[in-house]
This record gives sequence, C-alpha cells and structure tokens, in this order.
Amino acid sequence: MHKGPLLTGICGDCGASLGRALVREIRHYEETRLLEVMCGLCERRFMVIDTVDRRGDALQVEDVVAASAKLAAARSLADLFDGVSVDFPDAA
Repeated sequence: MHKGPLLTGICGDCGASLGRALVREIRHYEETRLLEVMCGLCERRFMVIDTVDRRGDALQVEDVVAASAKLAAARSLADLFDGVSVDFPDAA
C-alpha cells in the first residue's frame, strides 16, 4: 500500500482526514485509477476512482524511445552511464 497524502477530504465514518490514509492502486487505465483506501484512524476500507494523474515523474513513451535508441547505439557500459564510474571491483 502507498502511504501518503493522495486524497483530500474526510472519512465518512470517523471524520478523520484522508490525507493520511493508506492507498493501494487496484487498476488503472490511462489517467483513471481505481484505488482502495483505508482510513488511518478507523481502518474503514472503501474504493475511490481517481481521474487525476498525480505522478509528476511518470514514465512517458518518449522516455522509452530515447532509452531504447541509446541502448541500441551503446558499444560499452560507459556509453550508457554518462559521468558514472563503471569500473566495478571483482566479486568475491
């Protein structure tokens, strides 16, 4: 489950803020997600449909295309990891 302030509002049973509820994504399709929510105070469980994409760093198709092109053109690990040391010590 994801713990975080994904939801606004209050629990219908106990009145607690849903900002501290436990949230688990059940299904998603494009920008619509079905979430299971558990109130952090009374532990009531219910389902929520979320239509807002809150993932600011969500992986985009363009990211996959760019990574694929870089991987296809790479001749060594140094080509894939700019500025990162790829000199790994031998495993024991």
